[in-house]
Amino acid sequence: MSRELSFELAGGPYAVTAARLALSELDELVDETQAFDVRLLVSELVTNSVKHASVGPEDSIKLSLAIDEVLIRCDVVDNGPGFDPPDDPAEDARDRGWGLFFVEQIADRWGVERESARVWFEIERRREDEATQNAA
Repeated sequence: MSRELSFELAGGPYAVTAARLALSELDELVDETQAFDVRLLVSELVTNSVKHASVGPEDSIKLSLAIDEVLIRCDVVDNGPGFDPPDDPAEDARDRGWGLFFVEQIADRWGVERESARVWFEIERRREDEATQNAA
C-alpha cells in the first residue's frame, strides 16, 4: 500500500481545523495511535505557519502526506520567510511554543528546509508492529 495525500489550505484562524478535517481518511490508512500523532504534529506545524509566518486567510499552506508500509512522511509548506530550526526545541518552547518540541519527541526524523519554508517529519510505521509483537 502506498498513498499520497495533498491539500492546499487557507491560512488564518481556521487553518488547523481545515488541516484536521483534511486528514479524515488517515484512520483508514494507519493505526489510531499513529493517526493521533500525525494529527497532533500537523496541527502544531500549521499553527506555526499561522502564528510565526503570519499566513493569513488570503494565503495558503500546503500539506502533503506520503504513506507506505514503512513510513509516514508529512510536509508543511507556507509562503513565510522560513527559519532555522532551534538547537534545542525544549529550550525554544519557552519563548515560541511547544510545536517543534512535540515534533522532536514524536517523529523519528524531522527537518526544516529554510529556502522553501518547508517543515517535514517522518514516523516509522514498523515501530507499532514491533510493539504489538513484543506484547504477544
